[in-house]
Amino acid sequence: MSDLITCGECLVDMVPDEDGCFCPHPGGAPANVAVAAARLGTRSAFVGKRGADHFGDLLLAHLRDNGVDTRAFTTTDEAMTALAIIQYRSGQVPEFAFYRNPGADERLRPDDLPADLLASARAFHFGSISLYSEPAAAATRAGADAVRAAGGLVSYDPNLRPALMATRPGALEAARAALGRADVVKTSAEELLELTDCAQEAPALAALFERGVALAAITRGPDGATLATPAARADIPGEAVAVVDTTGAGDAFTAGLLTGLLERGLGPVDLANLTETDLTALGRWANRIAAASTTRAGASAGLIRPD
Repeated sequence: MSDLITCGECLVDMVPDEDGCFCPHPGGAPANVAVAAARLGTRSAFVGKRGADHFGDLLLAHLRDNGVDTRAFTTTDEAMTALAIIQYRSGQVPEFAFYRNPGADERLRPDDLPADLLASARAFHFGSISLYSEPAAAATRAGADAVRAAGGLVSYDPNLRPALMATRPGALEAARAALGRADVVKTSAEELLELTDCAQEAPALAALFERGVALAAITRGPDGATLATPAARADIPGEAVAVVDTTGAGDAFTAGLLTGLLERGLGPVDLANLTETDLTALGRWANRIAAASTTRAGASAGLIRPD
């Protein structure tokens, strides 16, 4: 039984070391959330596909070693495990190039999702990358709809990747359409504007709420984050840490936020009643976890449960 299911891509991040050599690190935003949540004490499962190759074995071992339920992380012979090549801009902000045409994660089908796993979940989390092509898009929608129909919380991180979206026609439209399936949306400030086609943040947030989103989390890197509902808002300052690698920081934030909601026993109907005090507590907790995740290389190496 798992409280949180995450669904989508699990791939290998090729991260440059100080000599410029690329080293493999387990990654993929939904998989990162599953690992982070498990390390924080939440019973987590990951749903996805891996290739029948060395990198697929690496990812399976990584999830299992971190206590993630992997019964629905299955192998396909139709494609190889995807790779993300990472380079850094100033401030250690990563840029991504993808080797997946297609990737094994894109071969996930609706009948790959175990009904008993979905029935036990209190929350379902997904990103937009699995929505860019079939059959993974249908599988992602089916999982979200099943958990939501059973009264569970649905969380969505669009996690827009321009380099990948350019190769997938209709990717932005798919990312926007998914907003209507989510109770919780985590997005960067830049992504929020692109998703809603708004020039300013206030109308962009209003557009999210009009789509049925009950809780929006806007991450701002070193400047902290904002949590908002239609009735309350909290702005949380950033935390000063020695940054080594920001890859996966948003996923760590998402895991912290979802863990905070689940540990408080909060479901979809409870989100509208969150106060500024509640949002501040949730945001500070998630921000601390995200900050800690940036202190080591790789998407999950720095993930810890703060005291």
